[in-house]
Amino acid sequence: MRKLLAILSLLIIGACSGIERTPKPDPFFDTEKMASIMTDVYLIEGSMTSNRKSFVDLGIIPDQYVYQKHGIDSISFKNNFNYYADRIEDFIEVLDLVDEKLLVIKDSVTARQDNTKKDAPQINPVSEERIRKLDSARSSIISYPKESK
Repeated sequence: MRKLLAILSLLIIGACSGIERTPKPDPFFDTEKMASIMTDVYLIEGSMTSNRKSFVDLGIIPDQYVYQKHGIDSISFKNNFNYYADRIEDFIEVLDLVDEKLLVIKDSVTARQDNTKKDAPQINPVSEERIRKLDSARSSIISYPKESK
């Protein structure tokens, strides 16, 4: 029984060792470039969920926009994505960079929103005392009789 278990273990280990990893693609995107591309992909996908009609109206095709922006094609992106997906440590490094880039963008947007709120005219609520004064002024106005013809 032990011999059979040992043979099966060796067969399983031998079968797993023959798994080929995706070869390094040409052109190869370093982690920084891959992170920039994936950041744009995440941003586009996020904005598509809330503004799909805008994309359709403007005729923007999200994937093509990202490829044109970075000067790549879909095959290069797919090959690089598969390369990083086969190397989990490298893929995690790319995703960490994507996370950092998205946080920087989020902070930038938050800062702009805060500046916009500061620059917006402030609307002061009308106090109850002010309303009473206006009501008493309105009631004290003398109405003139209409002229008769």
